[in-house]
Amino acid sequence: MPVVRGFVQKIEVGRAGLVQVTLVHADATAGVYVIRDLDADPERFNERLSKLAVLRDAMDRAEPVEIEHEPREGANEIQRAVRISRDELTPVRQAQSVRGLVVSVGVTAVQGVEAGGTETGDAAEVILFVPAEGLRNFRLPLQIPERQVAIEQLRMLREAEAQTRAVVLAVEPGTPPRIFTVVAEDAESVAERGATEVSGFVESLSLIRLPAGGTALAAAFAHVRFTTAPDFSGPGNTVSNAPFTPVTLDLLVPKNSLVYELFEAGLRDNLRMRVRLQGLAPKREPASETQPVAGAPAAPATGAAAPRVTSLEGMTVVQPGQIPTLWLALAAELLAPLASASRPVWVNISRESLDRGPEHGCAEGVPSSDLGPKTLRDLKIPYTAVWKGCGCFNEGIYRIQVETDAKPKIRLDGRELCVHDSDNPKVKFAYACLEEDHSIEVELEDWTCDKEFLLDVYRLR
Repeated sequence: MPVVRGFVQKIEVGRAGLVQVTLVHADATAGVYVIRDLDADPERFNERLSKLAVLRDAMDRAEPVEIEHEPREGANEIQRAVRISRDELTPVRQAQSVRGLVVSVGVTAVQGVEAGGTETGDAAEVILFVPAEGLRNFRLPLQIPERQVAIEQLRMLREAEAQTRAVVLAVEPGTPPRIFTVVAEDAESVAERGATEVSGFVESLSLIRLPAGGTALAAAFAHVRFTTAPDFSGPGNTVSNAPFTPVTLDLLVPKNSLVYELFEAGLRDNLRMRVRLQGLAPKREPASETQPVAGAPAAPATGAAAPRVTSLEGMTVVQPGQIPTLWLALAAELLAPLASASRPVWVNISRESLDRGPEHGCAEGVPSSDLGPKTLRDLKIPYTAVWKGCGCFNEGIYRIQVETDAKPKIRLDGRELCVHDSDNPKVKFAYACLEEDHSIEVELEDWTCDKEFLLDVYRLR
């Protein structure tokens, strides 16, 4: 007898106990099958009701059925009805732990019937960035007997995706591995392993077009072109005077993460950013003479601009001797236009006279009994010292605060400012309305190198 498989679309009960069942086949065609004389022949009454119950429950839960039928009196009469569950019932035979950052979570469903009686239930496709391996795909079954557990696991993965957090997954090896346990945790240790920090500005933000024959892996990311800039360092966001060559990098950013929103704001408002990156490159082939030697430079500040993204298949973290093809953004920090809305960016600071004293400050034999030469630092003879800083300021009213035992004079672009006393005898104030670039000088009378000097410049409003 013929056997068909499909989904029950409709059940009709008509006169004389005739039941008509409309079935959607695996090839998307439809057929009508019948159960005759539902109210007759008491000897087979329970058999007919059981068939009807199986078909009705399968329709209610949208589960596939298998029907064995026999042509009789111009209709296909159902001889056997089998309900097939799509739940994930296979026990876990082997387990391993995987830890990484959640990059993307997508829910998939298969609308159709598979041959052989094996059905695929609903599942979530999870993409993780695993530090030792790069980007990997995992599968989270959603149709398991413990429905609430599957719902909670999906919620945890979605939250980790939105917050760019790390998770620890217990998975069963396969293609792709099947997830059965999810533990959320902080992402710092994952992001710091082998990562590189760069500063700079967003040049463009775009969605990746799927290459021919590509998978949905690329659809989880946005493409950012990022131009590097010198890092800020030291108190007051000092910029080093060392030479610097900007480099444009190609970054991958998870589209559903908070990191993506920061890049969006950085592009819109032209703000400076600090980004933590992990280099990606194609999986390394066996060693050959044409490959780079170990220790080749791979940092963004020294490498050339990476090529445009074409495919993410086979990408993994860079190994020693590899040059990154592109970069994965793990974390981002958005900074104000001058890196601080309340403090200046110091381009140059000169304080040599504070630390060393005037040149040629040597004396012989006085006042020490040692006849060797001594500097003013050693002799503690007072002198006039000057601290000078050149910086860029956001528009506002600034307080220039000096804490020292010496008597200070404060000059702005060569013009002396009025110095005010405070409740602390050591602390003096000056005020100025500033914007753009200015130079500040602090002259200290009767200065010796064993004294303390603290300067703080910050915006009041």
